[in-house]
Amino acid sequence: MNDVPDMRTEEAQPASSDKQLRDEMVGSLVKLGAVRSERVEAAFRTVPRHLATPDVDVAKTYRVEDAVITKTDADGVQLSSVSAPRIQAMQIEQAGIGPGMRVLEIGSGGVNAAYLAEIVGEDGLVVTADIDHEVTERAERFLASTGYGSRTHVVTGDGELGVPEHAPYDRILVTVQAADIPPAWTEQLVDGGRLVVPLRMRGTSAGLPPSCRACWR
Repeated sequence: MNDVPDMRTEEAQPASSDKQLRDEMVGSLVKLGAVRSERVEAAFRTVPRHLATPDVDVAKTYRVEDAVITKTDADGVQLSSVSAPRIQAMQIEQAGIGPGMRVLEIGSGGVNAAYLAEIVGEDGLVVTADIDHEVTERAERFLASTGYGSRTHVVTGDGELGVPEHAPYDRILVTVQAADIPPAWTEQLVDGGRLVVPLRMRGTSAGLPPSCRACWR
């Protein structure tokens, strides 16, 4: 009789726990109507989003309504975050993303870009941009560690200008609130392309899904 513990089993336990949390998250998102398509469901079951926030309790990263703050300034003002799963799922569903599409994400973090890469597949393109180099560096580390580094382009720059070097795009997703729609965003869309952006008007957010504005070119 062998009393030596099976290290492979012990090492597999954390991964199984992560998978269970993902499955529970997806189940909740489906019930809420945030996840409606098989492609989005598969992406959310696959991406290990907790690896983007290693200093945060794993269970918190999979709570459907919880955003995880990743950067604050000296006064504690929130500068960057990984959006709540429900918000990410609803925006991706509203964008209507499919295999082979070229997608620009404005406002990086890594997790959303990984979901997009899963959905568009090897024949698609995902570009994610942010003006803060610390944010893009963190996104690059996450994407590389989870196997999406070769399937995404991370760009540091002013998102208001888009990323013209990889344009045109079938879809543009803006994951930060905006007061208006800069011309570059619509100019970098293909004919019939779609832009999803959270608009803030008169100091009131009109943009967090499900009221996120979808525009067609």
